[in-house]
Amino acid sequence: MGIRNKLKLLIGIFFAICWIINGLFLNAFQFINYISVRPFSIHLYRKINYYLIYSSWSQTVALSEWWAKNKLTIYFADQESHDHFGKEHALAVMNHKYEIDWLYTWTLSDKFHCLGSGKCFAKKSLKWIPVVGWGWIFCEMIFLERAWSKDSLILAQSLDRLLEYWDHILLLLFAEGTRFTPEKYEASLKFAEEKDLPRLKHHLLPRPRGFVFTINHVKNKMPAIYNVQLTFKESSPSPTLTSVLKGNSVHGYFYVERIPMSDIPTSSEDDIAKFLYDLYKKKDNLMDYFQENGKFPGIEVVIPRRKSPLLNSIAWFAVVISMFCYFMFNLVSSKNYVLLGVFITGFVVALLFVLVIIRSTKAKKGSSYGKGKGVSNKSNKNANASGNAPSGPAEQRITNGALSTSTEHLMNSNNAHETKKDI
Repeated sequence: MGIRNKLKLLIGIFFAICWIINGLFLNAFQFINYISVRPFSIHLYRKINYYLIYSSWSQTVALSEWWAKNKLTIYFADQESHDHFGKEHALAVMNHKYEIDWLYTWTLSDKFHCLGSGKCFAKKSLKWIPVVGWGWIFCEMIFLERAWSKDSLILAQSLDRLLEYWDHILLLLFAEGTRFTPEKYEASLKFAEEKDLPRLKHHLLPRPRGFVFTINHVKNKMPAIYNVQLTFKESSPSPTLTSVLKGNSVHGYFYVERIPMSDIPTSSEDDIAKFLYDLYKKKDNLMDYFQENGKFPGIEVVIPRRKSPLLNSIAWFAVVISMFCYFMFNLVSSKNYVLLGVFITGFVVALLFVLVIIRSTKAKKGSSYGKGKGVSNKSNKNANASGNAPSGPAEQRITNGALSTSTEHLMNSNNAHETKKDI
């Protein structure tokens, strides 16, 4: 790594440290909002929290678009998908292959003006992580233990709570349950062959249990789901958080397709599971199309980067730098070296936390999928390779099939943008 790249990485890490520090302040504001406003008005509490969480998450969007100059192109499957996107409660089923798919999802949601109301499913252990996890608690994210005996008791209530939101939410689901790696892919293929399920080329076999439960529960409450696909060209810099912090520009491509809930067969769990398998076969075909044509099919939309995340980030950066300089000057002037040591230690801890976040985004830090813990032996073999689901209840097919996803989001746009149809 050259000196210039090292310097850019250090600057990027410094921006991330500032995000950690002001994120703790925002967590404190969220707590105050929780104890003072929520008891009297749940809707006002959620609206205030919308702007607080936006103030935090939009800083990562600014880092991506203004520091790294990352780009994003969106392809809508048809005009209906474009016109309804972000204007209704919906579930988004997205592939999970890249270290920064969460960041590009936040970027997409910011372009459609609903970054603050994006929702997702997350591992319960994440709720104790400062800034991110604490913020998600106040956002009413759905935290799961990946143990169906426990998750099934709270999932319906959690879904109903999100559906009460006045702002439209897009609930993000990574049905594969973990990021794609060669090791996990081999395990996925082996499991598919054993159970006569589809042999996917670009994805892990999706886990149907959480999807089946969610569709059964929301089929009369959500008008549609969205098939969302993200990819990058191989010629681009590596799509990693380290690349973003270095300021390397990465161009992401989204495909978005609206699927009316009425188009999903819900007469049985097996029908819903088969729909999910077929959806991932379609995702495979989309990836083949992109590799052959350098784009997805459909209506291409390019939305310019917004200034709001940048201005918000500059404001918070100024606050953090001012506080840092003020405390350092007073601590040095007072010669209180104990407090000075505590202050510097806190800054080092923030640095270490950033490094932990970078490390945790690595694909190899995903779940134990493919290591003997991710699949069930209860499945039967009555499905065929074209994607028919096994004949037994979908809930028995995947041991760890509870909804497992990460962050986020997508939504509402009144932005001016360019739209052109691909031939």
